[in-house]
Amino acid sequence: MEGLMKRVFLIFILSTLLLSCSNKIHSARELFDLAKEYENNAENELAIATYKQALEAAKKENDTALLGLTQQYMGMLLLEQYSFDEAIEMLNLSAETTKDNPTMLSYTNAGIGRAYFIMDSTDKSIQYFKDAVYYAEQSGDTNVISVAYQNIGALYQETGNYEEALKYIRLSLNYNKEEKEIPRYHLNLAYLFHYMNENDSCSYYEDLLKKEYDNIEDKTIKIAINSFLSKRALSEENYEKAYHHYKEFAEMDMEMLHERMNQNVLEIQKKYDYEKIENEYNDRLLKKQRLINIMTFILLIMSVMIIAYIYRRLKKKKIELELKNELLRYEEDNLRLNELLQEYEQKVSEQEFHISNNKGDIDALTHEVNETKLRMKDIVATLQKNLQWKYMLVYSMTMMENNKSNSETRYKMIKGKIEGMSETSFDAILNIFNEEQPGLAKEIKTKYPNLTDTEYKVCILAFTPFTAQESAVVLGQSVNTVNKARTSIRKKLNIEEKGDIVGKLEIEN
Repeated sequence: MEGLMKRVFLIFILSTLLLSCSNKIHSARELFDLAKEYENNAENELAIATYKQALEAAKKENDTALLGLTQQYMGMLLLEQYSFDEAIEMLNLSAETTKDNPTMLSYTNAGIGRAYFIMDSTDKSIQYFKDAVYYAEQSGDTNVISVAYQNIGALYQETGNYEEALKYIRLSLNYNKEEKEIPRYHLNLAYLFHYMNENDSCSYYEDLLKKEYDNIEDKTIKIAINSFLSKRALSEENYEKAYHHYKEFAEMDMEMLHERMNQNVLEIQKKYDYEKIENEYNDRLLKKQRLINIMTFILLIMSVMIIAYIYRRLKKKKIELELKNELLRYEEDNLRLNELLQEYEQKVSEQEFHISNNKGDIDALTHEVNETKLRMKDIVATLQKNLQWKYMLVYSMTMMENNKSNSETRYKMIKGKIEGMSETSFDAILNIFNEEQPGLAKEIKTKYPNLTDTEYKVCILAFTPFTAQESAVVLGQSVNTVNKARTSIRKKLNIEEKGDIVGKLEIEN
């Protein structure tokens, strides 16, 4: 079991390592550097695709600075590809991302201004270049300021505003610290003075360009200088000199054209090689992914089998443990039962001995108890009969009082049979009730003070065998009055309709 678990764990570790190696993801910075390399090699399609990947990676890494920089580089590359709308959109995104960075905002606004200039939106172009100058001055970086001044100077030069162009190009030259850039400034100043027909100033910078020509390494500047010198010679009608500079211009331009053609061929070859390598990489990655999936599936099946095996073993042990506990409980119960049985047999023996000695006394006591119960039953019956007789006697007396045709002598005879008879029928009933239930009438009066006098009397008469009509005769009231009193009593005592009033009073008592 332990060996199997070790093998499963080893397979799991190897699968995890293989998966991590196969799914290695480049960071945003690595993708950005790779895109720049493609751009430097003029592999623009690859550069744009890689910039897009760098954008997604920077968003996932929450790297705002790199995200804004990538947006700016991609916007500038799209501008070179003449995708002006996409370039402006991307540069605006860069400006929003880097709104707290003046240096980035200067470059971004300059790029947008350049796009609008190419699209013949001169006013918008000038506004964005001015914004670029503003942010450059905010940054305090001399290189950034120099570039911003140079850009807006070139713009004014293209639009024919030579005075403004001259001002900004000179400002840019003051901030520029790069020696190799000086010939470019001299060329721009020479062009400006040429367009402004200031021949002395133009000749001054023309002589500077001729002196600097041999030390210039940038072919594009040399081509531009030869183009300017040839135009300058033509304007002076010096055709031989013009031919010489134009020849150098044409030779160098053709040389650069061949280099570009070779570079395009090389770019196509690199692109083909890249696609080939990418396809091979994708095939290897797919095979590796399939292998990982198979290993993961096998690992999953093995894990399920191991879990099922462990579950069955645990379940079996649980059942065995339950059976063992049940057996122990059975043995304990059996032992306890034997002890109780012995105790019971001992007590039975003692009881049998005691009963055998006292059997005669028990039989005599039982006979005496039975006879006492019979006598008490007869006494209770006699008392109930006498009590009922007394109640009915009061009722008969009441009826005689109400019937003037009865003999006075008979009335006195009946009245004399009730000892301590009061003046009224209810008082007689109350005296009899107090003999039967001492203190109950007073307790009812105390516990239920919300009962009216009539309701109280009806409560007392409820203990007698009188009907509603007979109770009405005793109270000297109508049957309707007695029934209403009974209904009111039931409501006050929370008794259901036609419920037993006496039972409620006895329970409360």
